[in-house]
Amino acid sequence: MFKKGLAIFVAMFVLFAGLLIVKPVKAATTVTKYVTATTLNVRTGPGTTYAIVTTVKQNQAVTVSQTQGAWDKVTVGGKTGWASNQYLTTKNLAEGLKTVGGNKQLILVTANGYNTSSAEIRTFERNSLGKWVPVLTTTGYIGKYGFATYTNMSEGGKRSPLGKYAIGTAFGRYANPGTKLPYRKITSDDVWVDDPTSKLYNTWQSRSNTQGQWKSAENMNIAAYSYGFVIRYNAQRTPYKGSAIFFHIGSSYTLGCTATSQTNVVNILKWLDPTKSPVIIQTPIQELNKY
Repeated sequence: MFKKGLAIFVAMFVLFAGLLIVKPVKAATTVTKYVTATTLNVRTGPGTTYAIVTTVKQNQAVTVSQTQGAWDKVTVGGKTGWASNQYLTTKNLAEGLKTVGGNKQLILVTANGYNTSSAEIRTFERNSLGKWVPVLTTTGYIGKYGFATYTNMSEGGKRSPLGKYAIGTAFGRYANPGTKLPYRKITSDDVWVDDPTSKLYNTWQSRSNTQGQWKSAENMNIAAYSYGFVIRYNAQRTPYKGSAIFFHIGSSYTLGCTATSQTNVVNILKWLDPTKSPVIIQTPIQELNKY
């Protein structure tokens, strides 16, 4: 009788202990999706009867953390809610672009509208079938006051130019990190002329050789330019339309350039290949269809 009672006790103990075991919770995974509708409402719950939290526009990126039937839980612009996944896609943003037929490498810099310094940076490369393959997706920064059209670009305006541009010389304060681009090592004598009245406007010069030919110039020997490359904006050097537009190292807004971490800059430099006609497109995400 004792043994039978003991066995029952042990069995009940094991069952009770098993109920106390907490199964490990799987880490939540997220995926980036893009809006296909002209505008899409984000709501407080998974249904059209819930209140609207915010509205997102076509091509805008959202972060999806959960799916419940026909609805995705999304985060965008610091707000979280639910959106119909009928109008969301994981489609590659480079596919469908009309202006990159002759290019095999693409850097895409997008922001949510014109007036933000936060940006997403994506790189793509064409495969043997002619399809764009994503290479890198990361965050970065543009001008303090966001993007500007060519009409609104000005020297000292602290905005980054939107548009499609060729990629120029790579540069750095140290030895070539492995890029195939033409590479120029910065010295303490190097400046970039930003004086719109100078014949040397928007060019890289040696201070000692050009002193007196300009009234102002940007020192190139700074930490932000430890590695980077020239974005060939205003290559015609139109006075007052902006100068010294680079892709460089940075962790906050720029004065007109595009910036990301040193690791990202170096990796992109190593990846870029001038034989593949690389270009950079900078645009508000809502206007991506213009390219």
